[in-house]
Amino acid sequence: MLLQDRPLLQWLKEVGVYLNELLRLEGRGAYTAEICSCGQKDAFAIYRCEDCSDVRLYCRTCIVSSHRAHPVHRIKRWRDGHFSPVTLKSLGLRVQLGHQPGESCICPQQAWGDDFVLMDIFGIHEVGVDFCGCEDALPSHVQLLRARWFPATSVNPKTAATFRLLESFHQLSIQAKVSAFEYYSSLARRTDNTGTRTPKDRYPSFLTITREWRHLKLMKRGGRGNDPDGLAGTREGSCAVECPACPLPGKNLPDGWQDAPESKSWLYCLFLAMDANFRLRRKNVSSDDVDPDLNKGSAYIVEEQAYKAHLTAFDKLPMTTSNHCNNHDAVNLATLKGAVHLASTGVVSVDCARHEMKRPCSTGDLQKGERSVNSDYVLRSSLHQNAPNKVKVSYDVACIYSKNFLARFAKYGWDEPTQEFTWAIPKFHINAHREQCLADYNLRYLRGCGCSDCEGVERLWSRSNGAAAVTKEMGPGSRRDYVDDIFGGQNWNKVTSLPSRLLNAIKKAVPERNAQAASFRQYDKALPASSTAVWKEVVEAWEADSSNPNPFFIKRPSITQAAIKKQMAAEDAAALKAGTASVLHEKCSASGIVISGIELEEHQRRLKVDASALGQHATDIQRAKILERQNLLRRRIDSWVQVQQLYMPGVAAQRARFLAANEDASLAYNMPLLLPSAATTLSDRPLLDLEWRLRYAQAFDALGDLRGHLEVRAHLYKFKDRFARGQRANTRSHTIIKTVDAKIDGDAERYRAAYGALKALAVPLVKTDWQSRLQPLLQADIRHVTEAEDGESEGRRKMSWIWKATASPDPPDAPATVQHTLRVEWCKSRARAMRWSEEVELLQEEMRRTMAYHQWAAAHWSSLIDQTFVEQPDYREGANAYARRHAAMRESMRAYCEKSWRYVKMWVCLGTNDDDTPIPDLESLAPSEEGADADASSANDHAEAP
Repeated sequence: MLLQDRPLLQWLKEVGVYLNELLRLEGRGAYTAEICSCGQKDAFAIYRCEDCSDVRLYCRTCIVSSHRAHPVHRIKRWRDGHFSPVTLKSLGLRVQLGHQPGESCICPQQAWGDDFVLMDIFGIHEVGVDFCGCEDALPSHVQLLRARWFPATSVNPKTAATFRLLESFHQLSIQAKVSAFEYYSSLARRTDNTGTRTPKDRYPSFLTITREWRHLKLMKRGGRGNDPDGLAGTREGSCAVECPACPLPGKNLPDGWQDAPESKSWLYCLFLAMDANFRLRRKNVSSDDVDPDLNKGSAYIVEEQAYKAHLTAFDKLPMTTSNHCNNHDAVNLATLKGAVHLASTGVVSVDCARHEMKRPCSTGDLQKGERSVNSDYVLRSSLHQNAPNKVKVSYDVACIYSKNFLARFAKYGWDEPTQEFTWAIPKFHINAHREQCLADYNLRYLRGCGCSDCEGVERLWSRSNGAAAVTKEMGPGSRRDYVDDIFGGQNWNKVTSLPSRLLNAIKKAVPERNAQAASFRQYDKALPASSTAVWKEVVEAWEADSSNPNPFFIKRPSITQAAIKKQMAAEDAAALKAGTASVLHEKCSASGIVISGIELEEHQRRLKVDASALGQHATDIQRAKILERQNLLRRRIDSWVQVQQLYMPGVAAQRARFLAANEDASLAYNMPLLLPSAATTLSDRPLLDLEWRLRYAQAFDALGDLRGHLEVRAHLYKFKDRFARGQRANTRSHTIIKTVDAKIDGDAERYRAAYGALKALAVPLVKTDWQSRLQPLLQADIRHVTEAEDGESEGRRKMSWIWKATASPDPPDAPATVQHTLRVEWCKSRARAMRWSEEVELLQEEMRRTMAYHQWAAAHWSSLIDQTFVEQPDYREGANAYARRHAAMRESMRAYCEKSWRYVKMWVCLGTNDDDTPIPDLESLAPSEEGADADASSANDHAEAP
């Protein structure tokens, strides 16, 4: 092993050298001369700067002179054999504002009280500041701004922060989610870490300055300073960072896109993803009057006043939202009461689904869970932000939310949306839905969806949730502005990564497209042309109009114990009527004895669990109740056994042997019932077949109950994480979850009993196909659809088989079943080939749109040159320089995209025909050094971008 591959091991050999050098710097080193190099009399060299690279010692005059442009550097004085801190202000440094460096003012004015505090990345400093008092002097706060010091107030400023400090905190608050308090505390600790020279408290001023800085940066990047309409002309969402790859009419779509034929119009569809986040909550502190927001809907969060007016008007309006699907949090939490201590229980957002970016004016606060009154407003607001005429909306409960969508718009008094909607459920969430939803809202089947998974909204939340601990303590306005800032930073990072992300996506999509197309052609040729022609008509009819029958769905009557019992009762009645029934008991038929036996078995399981839960400290009343239940169950079993002997002769002897060999078998819950599955040699085939039918249904009943209880438990855990605070609430939640866990264990035992019986019955009945639908239930299988197995990573997560188990009442060799299965598989194979082909086309279109958007943005910034400050040449030059810099940046980003994707068209064309043309290696298309430098230059040019 080479040491250069393990630098830490190499460094361990040099620890002593490093430590010695650090100690040497505590002294004067080689600069021990008493007189300063300036040569002046009594110029003792006792001062050294900690922040300059020069480690020499200077006299007081020289150190002050060399730091007129660096008033925040930390100075130390050599005295009594060690260095101790001293301020430049105490050494006589005065900073003259309002004049060129080196010029003096004939009428300097000290800062009020001469206790001016300047915050910088080096610490919190007291600085001697003189404002210009000349006749034509600028206001004090403007003088500070021209020195790149941001004042805390416009009137008699006594506190400021350097621009580099604000830029540093701005980036850290977005990337690392560092709070203002933690950052300010680190500055205070850097200024003095002993507690003996605590700097003056300027934390409130720091909060004010950072909020103003965020807002100014947003306005500046949004071009408000270059627009003739100025700040007053700021429109909703106009300062947000847009997704350049999404279809934006008037910016990146080709001329005549509205009239594109159906074969191409799907390329101009906007993909949206809706979801709620209950982590980004806010406590009920402050108010909008005390803490107003500065952005006012100009970025990502909707304008608050209009949003509140909507909620006030329709908050109590009854909305018909029936949960006809499985147990979903978005529906169950819809009417949940908000916590008293929370002003906002979270946020709901509408995002760009394909590129994982936040859309302008598409996020709003929640008050009482995830209700449609909130989601509707946010979705409508997002649709007003330059949306095309076709929209695909993904939502984890789209099957429920979409039902009364237009009816709710009518109740609000809104105009019906002009867009054509397609509703879908994200690919991972859809596994928790019923079969009908799996067919109707599946992105894998919907035309024009490509290979979008629409789960990006969840990934976006994972990045912003780091700020939850900070935002929950904020006032309403501070929180909205900060969340706007975080979303802007996320979006800009996504924009700069689009060249590599889209390139990587198409590198994966092209080979998959070719493979799936070849697989479908092979499968299609293997099937009768007459059948595939009919299937093609059916699937194309459904794709054109979703109200037509869905070819991906096979309607199967559900198998339940209740249905089988009803069927058996009808068979008994028919046999009695026909006179063919074998009556051995006047009140109980053969089916009745098996049904009753399975019911007794369930009673035994429940009683055994309850008896085991008594423990050593159970009361007499609790023990008495268990005994009463045992006695009652024993009497029922004795009565059932007497009838059983008529249908299963010889079972009494087998039971007697079992009771003699097991001491605990005399307990009611341990008594052997010896149903046909446990005594196959003593049962005739009709009796075995009766139990098979009941056990088969019981297995699917148990799996259904198990899935339902797992959904409930997952819901309870999410509810606990989102809402339960304090010992009382958490204890109550744990108690409820424990009760559900017991039900899950009961479902699992019931299934295992049914599976064991089926396994025993399968041999004499010669059943071979049943294990394709039912499997042994391991403890690792008992998990929610969103849970991974222990040790399984997110990328390798597999869904437990219990969520895929479906019952089919028809035998697998039934002709209709075979045809339906072949049809569905043919449709799925065709859908896979089409989705990957669409993905390749979509990616190419997104690449084109990205370059077109950068070109439009460059032209837009160029159009803002010479639009403002006509009578103020210095301001005009600055505004024009900013516009030109942004135009150049966008043009360089467009050129970089073009260079990164230069071989994509050739790569896409190859593989569509059977030829031997060599395929270029797209791995070589990684950004070159020249391209990387250009990209880095663009990023640096836009370092102040989100």
